[in-house]
Amino acid sequence: MKLLFIIIYLIVLIGVPLFEYFIKRKIKNNKEKVLPYTILKGHIKIHYQTNSGMMLGLFKKKKILVIIITSIMISLLFGYSFYILFFHKDLYILKIALSLLSGGSLGNAIERYMFGYVIDYFSFPKMFIKRIRNVVFNFSDICIFIGCFLAILALIIYI
Repeated sequence: MKLLFIIIYLIVLIGVPLFEYFIKRKIKNNKEKVLPYTILKGHIKIHYQTNSGMMLGLFKKKKILVIIITSIMISLLFGYSFYILFFHKDLYILKIALSLLSGGSLGNAIERYMFGYVIDYFSFPKMFIKRIRNVVFNFSDICIFIGCFLAILALIIYI
């Protein structure tokens, strides 16, 4: 079972950034022609926006700080993931959470290191939570969000 979760972790760790790369390449190549547009009866809006800061644009003007914080957090996350994957037989929900957190974080970090910003490309303009309607996300962000939710769920279950 340990090997299965190591394989899942590696697939998500590599798969999320790759999937994100292909989506962003398509978005970037079509940003002038067809963007923005909506899908699912206007519930999801596809557009192109760059974010040189962290979550919700924090520290936009402090790129070096963003890179330092990102590097430290990813190192800690990968170290903790390694520990959980190799030294715990159970904690299955936490292992899935860590794989999503790692894959999403790596996807955003690679782009931030290469270009100095992250491309965000979809929002939820009809979301019932008004504050989220104008926030623009990417697939890595959603993986991080789901990973955080599962990590909290794991804490509740396992403690």
